[in-house]
Amino acid sequence: MGGRNDFDYYVACESDRPKNCQPQGGVLLIGGAEGEKSGENEATRWFLERAKNGKYLVLRTGRIGGQADWVCKYYGDYIHSAAELAINSSQAANNSRVIDYLQDADALFIAGGDQNEYQELWEDTDVEDTINYLVNEKKTPIAGTSAGMAILGDYYYAPDHQGVLSSEILNDPYHFNTETIHKSNFLKIPFLERVITDTHLDRINSQNPETRYGRALGLLARVVNENGLNNYALCLEEGAFVAIDENGKAQVFGNGTKTGQDAYFLQTNGALPEQILPGWPLVWDNEGKAVKVYSIPGDRHGSGYFNLNNWQDAHGGKWEYWFTFGGKSGLRKRIID
Repeated sequence: MGGRNDFDYYVACESDRPKNCQPQGGVLLIGGAEGEKSGENEATRWFLERAKNGKYLVLRTGRIGGQADWVCKYYGDYIHSAAELAINSSQAANNSRVIDYLQDADALFIAGGDQNEYQELWEDTDVEDTINYLVNEKKTPIAGTSAGMAILGDYYYAPDHQGVLSSEILNDPYHFNTETIHKSNFLKIPFLERVITDTHLDRINSQNPETRYGRALGLLARVVNENGLNNYALCLEEGAFVAIDENGKAQVFGNGTKTGQDAYFLQTNGALPEQILPGWPLVWDNEGKAVKVYSIPGDRHGSGYFNLNNWQDAHGGKWEYWFTFGGKSGLRKRIID
């Protein structure tokens, strides 16, 4: 049993309405800057409706946050209760009380934070088994933002230090800070098999001097080079929300403007990288057609969609190619006519 402070549980609100015992499956991926975002309201309602007036649970590490309080304040009519559970050790992740709290969830939200902590503390524990049971058997809808979205992919990047920059991974796809690209024996999320995710694609600040579009290409290059061409990437700008229903239809919610709310669905185009070696620039050209990408700008109605069953049927966006000649050439894009 873990120490007294290894986990914390907080109930933000609870109603007297009877709880529906059968949630509806679904996945909500959030690009990383939720809060006061246009399009967030519609995406949140899409997600909480699937809880069927059930118990909403936020899962995180560290201290209890404000997500459950926020849901109570603005979306209390959609849920029976809202609570937060912080799990801070592998011992706590095997604690029977923790598992009881988790098993009751009818909607599960994995908060942002540090995906490396999630992997280190929860993988190969009863928490891992319970999340997989909830999602795949109970059909509990699951959402993740930032780090919480990262670990929902079949592959996930969990850096021990500062995340690798686009220029770093394109100049050296085996940069020292890419050692933690994992093939998941962790969470098994519907329609994200063979998918690596990335978030905050458009963020630029003092800690993030470059956008992450080139990083997305580099991460996919590593995955396909080591695991084959039949692998994918799903990457979001900060204001994008991707809602995946039980049939694999992915709708994109966002602010409806020209920047900051796009979702990108990346797939290979029949050729491995021409050069992918430690210490050498990544070359993935294939005559300017290395990776085929469908980009969808989110709007309030989730009008744009992508079919994750076949990675072909899509609406509301545009197809383009992403490629790189290597090194300082960086990521290049070309719209498919």
